[in-house]
Parts: sequence; structure tokens; C-alpha cells
Amino acid sequence: MPDTTITYYTTHVKDLVKRYESADVPDLHALLADSFPHGARLLELGCGSGRDAAFMLENGFDITASDGVQEMIDAAAACHPVLDGRLHRIRLPEDLTPALGVFDGVYAVATLMHLTRPDIQEVFSRVHRILVPGGRLFFSVPLHRDDVAADEFDAQGRRFTPLTHAEWTGLCRRAGFEILTSTPTSDGLGRKTFAWLNCLAVTDRKK
Repeated sequence: MPDTTITYYTTHVKDLVKRYESADVPDLHALLADSFPHGARLLELGCGSGRDAAFMLENGFDITASDGVQEMIDAAAACHPVLDGRLHRIRLPEDLTPALGVFDGVYAVATLMHLTRPDIQEVFSRVHRILVPGGRLFFSVPLHRDDVAADEFDAQGRRFTPLTHAEWTGLCRRAGFEILTSTPTSDGLGRKTFAWLNCLAVTDRKK
């Protein structure tokens, strides 16, 4: 993840936690809960305030939550004490290694778009290697934002790699996944010009 993106999340933790916790995301949470078998061991990439990890934990999933920013990890621990002992700093893609263990599923909400195209492909490949046979990957990424310049950065210095629906699913397939569903949803913060892609994929069941 580019340094300027990390810097933004490091220095705006308080405001970001307030924004994440205020978002209206029942459709997203329903998609997440329906994407994995009950009780599955899951790894979250880019947990932010811990909102989604806490929801999944409280709904019967075994969660390991991660973020690339230590200050965000600390904020998630304070905001959701139920995540105590489940929060880890993981930098993408380099920290996605077999040393993390093996998971039934991995999910990433509003995270992967901050990576370069090669790093997105590398994350998909590394996720594939830490999933059980038939393991699942869920990711939610923006299909459209109206606040990103031609250089793929917004005014705050955050990278947003603009990929189409076909490009996202193509990178995922190239890493060995089969696409199960790809569902568009509206923005949880009510921004009318933002659109999201929610994709569920599965590894080769004979892996």
C-alpha cells in the first residue's frame, strides 16, 4: 500500500472510526454472513474500526482481523473489546504468508482498491494459498468514485486503483478462483455517485 495512503489512515483514525461506525451497512453484513459456513475460521483484511469483524464474531464466526495501520488496530480494540486477542497488523501483500495459518475464508471490505494492480493480483494469489480446499474469498470494492484524479489518487493522497467489474473478476480468476456471485450495492454512507462491487469466489474444491 502506498505510503501516502498509510499516512492518511494513520493521521485520521478518529474521524475514520466515527465514519465507519455510522455507516448503514445491513446489506453488506447480510452478504458477509451468507458468504461463509457458520462457524468458519475467517481472516479479515483491512478491518478498520473493527465494525465488520465484531459483527461476524457476534454471529458465530471465528475471526482473525487485520489492518495495515497499527493506529487503526488500536482503535478497533478500543471500539470493539470483543475483538481482544484477534487483531493483528498485516501489510499487504507481503505479510500474507502460510505462517498465518489456514482459513476457511478471507474477506476484505473497502481495502483492495488501495493497492496497485500487481499487488492486487499478488494478494489474490496469496489468499488462495492460505485457504482450505473450497475456501471462500469475499471482497467489496468501489466500481465508481467521482473524487479520484487521473493519477489514481484522491485529494487526501489515497490510492484508488480504478478497475472494472470484468477486471476485478479477471484478476481473481487468474489466481485460481471461481467466481460464485458478483453483486452491486449502493454506498453505505449514502453517497449517490459511489457504486460498489461485492464479489464472492471459491478455490478449486480439489486443491
